[in-house]
Amino acid sequence: MKFAIIDIETTGDKPKNFKIIEIAIIIHDGEKEIETYHTMVNPEQRISPFISRLTGIHDADVHSAPKFYEIARDIVELTEDTVFVAHNVSFDYSVMRREFRRLGFDYRLDHMCTIQSARILIPGLESYGLKNITKALNIPLDNHHRAIDDTRATAILFEKLFKAAKGDLKTFIKSEIDPAVLHPKLNLNAVDEIPNKTGIYKFYDVNSELMYIGKSIHLRKRIEQHFKNNKTIKAREMRERIVEIDHEITGSELIALLHESAEIKRHQPRYNVAQRVSLFSHGLYMHYDQAGYMRLHVKKNTVTGQPLVTFTSLQNGKKFLEYWLEEFQLCQKLCHLHKTESSCFHHSIEKCLGACVGDEQPETYNARVEELMLDLNFNGESFLIVDKGRQSNEFSFVAIDKGQYIGYGYIYRYQLKRNVNNYKKYLTQQENNRDFQSIIKMQLHKNTKLEIYPL
Repeated sequence: MKFAIIDIETTGDKPKNFKIIEIAIIIHDGEKEIETYHTMVNPEQRISPFISRLTGIHDADVHSAPKFYEIARDIVELTEDTVFVAHNVSFDYSVMRREFRRLGFDYRLDHMCTIQSARILIPGLESYGLKNITKALNIPLDNHHRAIDDTRATAILFEKLFKAAKGDLKTFIKSEIDPAVLHPKLNLNAVDEIPNKTGIYKFYDVNSELMYIGKSIHLRKRIEQHFKNNKTIKAREMRERIVEIDHEITGSELIALLHESAEIKRHQPRYNVAQRVSLFSHGLYMHYDQAGYMRLHVKKNTVTGQPLVTFTSLQNGKKFLEYWLEEFQLCQKLCHLHKTESSCFHHSIEKCLGACVGDEQPETYNARVEELMLDLNFNGESFLIVDKGRQSNEFSFVAIDKGQYIGYGYIYRYQLKRNVNNYKKYLTQQENNRDFQSIIKMQLHKNTKLEIYPL
């Protein structure tokens, strides 16, 4: 296996308009360098002042350099049957593919990121940016942000990674999409333009029928995973039918989850059948036993069941119930988490007040269960859950009114900070159900960066 260790410098400006101004390639076998290639490139456009300050490369330096189409064949032949390696490979690889796409050529190689692999193979460093990791590992880097110097430093880092992995880097190499297994009418170039941001995506077939809806915090990466998925017959079948892809940036993972769930319920796409049935397959149920105690039980949902809250699996439900059990000092036995004829384990360590053996009266125990039930409905309070927006000057928000989810929206940051009630002008109202309440509860538990604005 050969590796093409690559670094490029670009004109800057908008990512879609980036043009290469310098490229360096070192062909490597993991232990030694085999061949080196380096050239300046005439981008046929101006270099941004920021890039000139960063790299020291000015328009005059590339005026007489070859244009990309003049070196394209050399690059293809040099990197043929290699793994494309770069520090932050998603940048260099996407720019390179875009340059080739302008020439009508579909440039694809399996690829590997030295940042991601270093985090696993060389753990414990404060930073994995090229400047910092080379300093930490005593790797020479004289002219950072010049392609040949960055490539040489990355090559030394790569040798260390190769040695740390004992020559087996397969788990760090990402396979490229094989166009031959996809529908011939799918425009793969359009996929390259989908940003790696948080949002939802939709797959359509040749008849424009919506087949599948998903969400991800890295949209393009997730979509590409579908194209490489060979694990099941269903996955391969769907992959072969995709003709068109639509996506929507949400900024917030919470809104992506809510939007995805609502869209699946509304459209019921063919390949979301499993999710329609089992996305929230289990729920928390309450019943009174013969002694008058309120018992909680996580079990599979039914058509007629009315759960207090829903979960994606039995294991997920039990995990949350165990958390609430500690918070509200409930009984393991009465929550069906400890099967026993006598007292529960928590009673033996004085975490349970004895409802399992009748030492605590139903009235006092049930009062804490009712507290939990009220908490599951946000204690009937009204507030906004505020998260990052789709762009830097806005917030996203999810609105809770008297304990019920009523919708979400986006608002300019200054408007929300000026008056929290300004959210009403930007609210997209949504129907509420237990699944949405569960999504919100789980995200509040998981994402500590969410902010609460009381109403």
